[in-house]
Amino acid sequence: MERHCKYIGFVGCYTKEGQADPFESRGGVPHDRSKVGTGVLAIAVDATGKLSFLNDGEPIIKADKLPNPAYLCILERSDNSNRPPALRNGGLCVVSELEEGKFMSYALSRDQTQGGITIHAKPVGEPLDTGGSYPCHIISSAVGSDMESVIICNYGEKEGVLSVFGFGKGDERPDAAYTRQICITFGPGSKADPDRQQTSHAHSTSTVPPLSPSSSMDLCCADLGSDAIVVFSMNTRTIPDGSVSLQCIEKNKAAAPPGSGPRSLMFNPVFSNIAVVSLEMTAQVWLIRRNIEDGNFEGLGDPVSVLPEKWPSESAEEKQFNHGRWASDAVWSPDGKFLYAAARLHNSISIFEVQVSTVEGASSEPVEIEGLKLVQRVPTDGITPRCLTMTDCGEFILVAHQHSHDISSFQRNASDGSMVFIDRLEVPNAACVKLIPPEQLNS
Repeated sequence: MERHCKYIGFVGCYTKEGQADPFESRGGVPHDRSKVGTGVLAIAVDATGKLSFLNDGEPIIKADKLPNPAYLCILERSDNSNRPPALRNGGLCVVSELEEGKFMSYALSRDQTQGGITIHAKPVGEPLDTGGSYPCHIISSAVGSDMESVIICNYGEKEGVLSVFGFGKGDERPDAAYTRQICITFGPGSKADPDRQQTSHAHSTSTVPPLSPSSSMDLCCADLGSDAIVVFSMNTRTIPDGSVSLQCIEKNKAAAPPGSGPRSLMFNPVFSNIAVVSLEMTAQVWLIRRNIEDGNFEGLGDPVSVLPEKWPSESAEEKQFNHGRWASDAVWSPDGKFLYAAARLHNSISIFEVQVSTVEGASSEPVEIEGLKLVQRVPTDGITPRCLTMTDCGEFILVAHQHSHDISSFQRNASDGSMVFIDRLEVPNAACVKLIPPEQLNS
């Protein structure tokens, strides 16, 4: 039974063995292969960071209904008419990471009794084709006031594909759902790494307010296979029959270091034109800045490693896996002062403090970002930390460990950025964890 629930977490997982491991041809990262996920689970995080299962640990979305539900995003409660009616009290959007990629929406509700919280997930519509293979990332974002979009990255076997689903105002049918409106193929890769970059691999997206009034939203996509950050302008337009459709136009492309493999891009919550890119294949993080004049990105110095010097040793088992380099997720603290970046194989989180200086006489940008300073490197007490998420208050960080089959929680010190281990919950093949306050779900 859960303790007092401060946050509800939803955990995506792999329900098949040997998934999402680029070293599988060499035997893969050692782990217990007898364990596989059962579907999407609901968990509780209490006020001390302790973890517990909701629904008695039974999946709210079962594997036989949606296999490999490896990544998801949460829809908070909203009365906006640009969202499907069934999802306005809260929902989940979940991808099925298979060769024939699928996407499914679920309406969420919760029951609160003396026995605790029970979560219900009801399908909205039918599973939709994502337009590509192995979808690995999904987010939701409003595009102006007329449409809500769901944006999916298909990692791709033959090439990366960016797919955008939308829902516009006016359709109040109870069973109304998102429809696929845009499908963009990314083509060949950089070939800097002949094994992993023969073709493009769309890995994640992040949205940012536009710099131009001609755009409702700017969308940035990290392409691991092409060593690029691709920037799109997104808008809506009204077509002759009165319905609303999406437009997505490529604006520019920023080159990452050759062979680095950009995995994800996260904008700083305070310094809005600063972002960090997690470079999976070189196990680094890279600060970039968006030019407010033209929207182009420029690097702020060289990428910074998330691994200790001289690791791994020549005799270490990890050496055979890309010399131990396999970065994963990164998150900012809510105050924008600290960055937390995970390294698989080394199984650690590097904590960096943002270095700033004051610009004398400046009116628009009084603070200049100079770089990142390592303040702590913490073992995650698990194997293959794939996903990080932070509570909105910034007090706790949760880690999804794919190969030790668990979710771990850490408490964070807001003043110096340090973190300490709190709790662990066994979740086979955990791939993703996202959090929401209970009051944001309808009861």
